[in-house]
Amino acid sequence: MSLPEKASASLLRLQAEHTKLSPDNVAIIGVSGGRDSVALLHFLVKAGWHRLVIVHLNHGLRGRESGQDAMFVRRLAKQHRMEIIVQRTEIAKIADQQKLSTETAARQARDELFHSAAKTHRTRFVFLAHHAEDQAETVLANLLRGTGATGLRGMTDSADAANGMIKLRPLLQVRRAEIDHYIEAERLHFREDSTNATSAHRRNRLRKDALPMLSKVMQRDVTPLLLRTAELAAQDDDCLQDLALHTLNQKAMLEADGSLRIPRDWSTIHPAIQSRIIRHWLVETQQLPFIGRSEILSVMGIFAPEAAAKVNLPGGHHARRKSRKLWIERAKP
Repeated sequence: MSLPEKASASLLRLQAEHTKLSPDNVAIIGVSGGRDSVALLHFLVKAGWHRLVIVHLNHGLRGRESGQDAMFVRRLAKQHRMEIIVQRTEIAKIADQQKLSTETAARQARDELFHSAAKTHRTRFVFLAHHAEDQAETVLANLLRGTGATGLRGMTDSADAANGMIKLRPLLQVRRAEIDHYIEAERLHFREDSTNATSAHRRNRLRKDALPMLSKVMQRDVTPLLLRTAELAAQDDDCLQDLALHTLNQKAMLEADGSLRIPRDWSTIHPAIQSRIIRHWLVETQQLPFIGRSEILSVMGIFAPEAAAKVNLPGGHHARRKSRKLWIERAKP
């Protein structure tokens, strides 16, 4: 199947899942100016999506090149007669101030800009151009961090963000070679990010070094294998998540004030279910950012003998325990 065939099939599934997702309604699309986002924008325009709002973040990481990227995306918006939002953010400065990697700082800045644009235009939908190789890189990176099923599932073609956005990835099953073929067939112009040729970022090393080496070792293309791993992990993770939500509701653990009441038979519940209950409470109910495995284990350990009744969480927040009840003490603004 080609890019148009795979992307069209994905769009149909997404529209079946989200009744308000329609070419006649407003949606945001992130456009960097690179080949992937240019291909996605062109495909959506050809498919009749005429109410897209283009959003571009100028990271300020490549000097003059970054400004030229922004100018290129502005011309694309003018060509397609679409509204555009361009924001310049000094990512390197933010990363240094907040002790983050430039990748993490850039991702957070993009999410904030997408959320702002979506709120302004009264839509929840944000189209992103992640493709199959991006998914393989994500799964491999998560595996090497020591992730469980939730991390191994990688990205999904539809993902609810904590701030209410819905991220849509209709190219997630499309291979990079298929994008290249589409770009060539449609004679599309795009901007080449010069940093993609370097090994400065982990993503580049995974793409340029790790995946080719693994394919050579396995004597076959490992990207489809990693995609299959993601699909199988997603099935298992969904099953465990359903069991966790069933337990949460059956035992009436969630109080009206948002606190979590731990049942007396908590120790008999499987740790895989326990961790998902805690994660759901922290992320979905309390909407706390940057919650990972270590934070979840810290909260789970609050009931261990002699454990402290307070656990530090990202952002200056704390989880507190009294008797068998947990609640969040939020950082002061």
